[in-house]
Amino acid sequence: MELSEMYFWMIIIICGVLNVPIIVLTEDLKTKNRYKKYLKISFIIGLIGIIMLLTDWNYLCGYQCLVYTFSPFVTLLICRAVMILSKKITKKEGFQIHRKQQIIGTSKIELSDGIYQKNNGDLKYGGYYSWYTFFISATPVIILFLILIIIRENTC
Repeated sequence: MELSEMYFWMIIIICGVLNVPIIVLTEDLKTKNRYKKYLKISFIIGLIGIIMLLTDWNYLCGYQCLVYTFSPFVTLLICRAVMILSKKITKKEGFQIHRKQQIIGTSKIELSDGIYQKNNGDLKYGGYYSWYTFFISATPVIILFLILIIIRENTC
């Protein structure tokens, strides 16, 4: 493996890993200014993929490198869409929750905060928040995998 290939894979892995904080910290996406700032940053990261494709620095099949580098951007858009759709459909604001392990076999449900934004949810809607957390976590992953499969089937 040469150095340029190693740098390529490092960029791809970093772009994939950036999806995790976006999904976990979606409370910060509720503020429009932060959402726009994150969107600009993730779009600039995605432009790296276009540069990689134009310079033929691509060790993947077809346009898969674009999917990986634009995955933080797509994840932001999908998370925001899930937030808006859930609010319009249920007429309630969704909040993410997480389970905190207390003792082996028992867990406690807590509201999940963002970096800048505090979670203002009420745990009496725990069932709704569980479904909301599932959809906001699973939807970007499923859609990105489907895009990768479609690209692989059509371009490789």
